[in-house]
Amino acid sequence: MKLFKNLFEFKKAPDFINDRRDSKRYDIMLKLNYSCPETKYSEESLTKNISKNGLRFQVNSRLPKGSLLDIQIEDPNSNKSMLLRGRVVWLEEFSGEEDSEAIRYETGVNLLKKKLF
Repeated sequence: MKLFKNLFEFKKAPDFINDRRDSKRYDIMLKLNYSCPETKYSEESLTKNISKNGLRFQVNSRLPKGSLLDIQIEDPNSNKSMLLRGRVVWLEEFSGEEDSEAIRYETGVNLLKKKLF
């Protein structure tokens, strides 16, 4: 299902000369729910950017690299959603400006089998 194809014609991220990625990234915020069967953790988040084969989004919990995730992404233009399965390929820790803020993570997920558009 190519549910989100109409969203990307004008939101293309800039091209970088040394970018080794297979597909373009699009800076777009889409609401998603994900769960990690391995850790039994689930949460709601927003994408930071997407490609047809992957997602980048924030998480509150450390997800082990290689973990499988069940992901549901909502189409902002309809009441439809897309169910996906992905694998965590990287996780980066960051925190806010104050030391008292909770540690957060940003993760990159490679989609298995399906493509977003």
